[in-house]
Amino acid sequence: MSSLRRYLLAASCVLVCAVGIPHAFTTASAQATQTQAIWGCLPGASPNPCEGSLTTTYLSSTTIQPRRVNRVETPARRTERPVDCFYVYPTVVSEPRLNAGPYLTAEVQAILRYEAARFSQVCDVYAPIYRQVTALGLSNPTDLLAAIGGKDEAAPSVKIAYADVVAAWRDYLANHNRGRGVVLIGHSQGSGMLMRLIIDEIDRNPPVRAKVVSAILPGGNVVVERGGRTGDFANLPTCASKHETGCVIAWSTYASRPSSTAYFGRADSFLRRAGGIPDRPGTEAACVNPAELSGDGGRLEAFTRREPFPGLIGGVLRAMFYGFTPTASTPWVSPGERYRGSCVRSGRAHVLRIRPANAATVLPLEAPWPDWGLHFFDLNLALGNLLEIVDAQITSYSAAK
Repeated sequence: MSSLRRYLLAASCVLVCAVGIPHAFTTASAQATQTQAIWGCLPGASPNPCEGSLTTTYLSSTTIQPRRVNRVETPARRTERPVDCFYVYPTVVSEPRLNAGPYLTAEVQAILRYEAARFSQVCDVYAPIYRQVTALGLSNPTDLLAAIGGKDEAAPSVKIAYADVVAAWRDYLANHNRGRGVVLIGHSQGSGMLMRLIIDEIDRNPPVRAKVVSAILPGGNVVVERGGRTGDFANLPTCASKHETGCVIAWSTYASRPSSTAYFGRADSFLRRAGGIPDRPGTEAACVNPAELSGDGGRLEAFTRREPFPGLIGGVLRAMFYGFTPTASTPWVSPGERYRGSCVRSGRAHVLRIRPANAATVLPLEAPWPDWGLHFFDLNLALGNLLEIVDAQITSYSAAK
């Protein structure tokens, strides 16, 4: 059975059972066009899920030991934040239709806190709400027919989601940017949306491209020429130094050697084709190790939130940590588990493979099944490293400007 068919069959079983409505798809064409940007995080707005306390508990023990606190810290935010972060969230909405409504649901609020809020330490965060393809929509074989046929046209539900992201980006440039630099941040579906946005709106537009401090695109299957630094983007290479700007950081995380049916870290992914991003012969998935780029010698610095993540995604995250997700009394927690990562090639995949950094660390479970790897924790697993990198890039960008 092909990788695509396995994905659709398993996703349909899991997601439909979770939602409990087997045939409740709302057709993409039936949804109204979104004519203006709707912001989940907007500087100065209230409430703003991307602001709030950064106080963090650092654990010294792991899931197989009694949880002990090493220390509690409150990192300082940059006194001046001269750069913005434009964040597009991954697939989190589990509504029983193809495209999510344009609402700040509990799941969207949670992902804004989990992934985007920590970046407020170094930048002003803009995060649009978009009518993303829902978890259920991703399991609909009819709407993903473009992927089955290997065509280069996006699925209809993807077009709806992408149109919202484009509208938000243009609104940001016209009404909020004010000549500032910007870091693009995505994950999974969010990375896919930003990949398409870079291709269509940024890469070949020098005045706009000059604003890009960097693009962080985990779990999106960005490709480069084999052994090279460019591919999907002609003018935005992968980052070779944390002081380099105008570059891309992309990876997909696995705890074991990915099989021939792995979904991520591949240049021939049907997920790319479903998003309207064509295959590129002679390429491989980009793998930039944040833990090497940050100067931490491959040692990953993970951060996660204290509160459980809601919905189906929360269940997957709990499974990854064998039901013992890290917790603390502070909003943020650094797990006691310590990992090292390195980019490896395995078959057709090029991935960030992690291993334990000490004897007490147990690798997370690849969930919901091994082909996914550690996809749901891609960004948080390296969040501390990414903050170091972005902080250095902001300094370089400001000095050059």
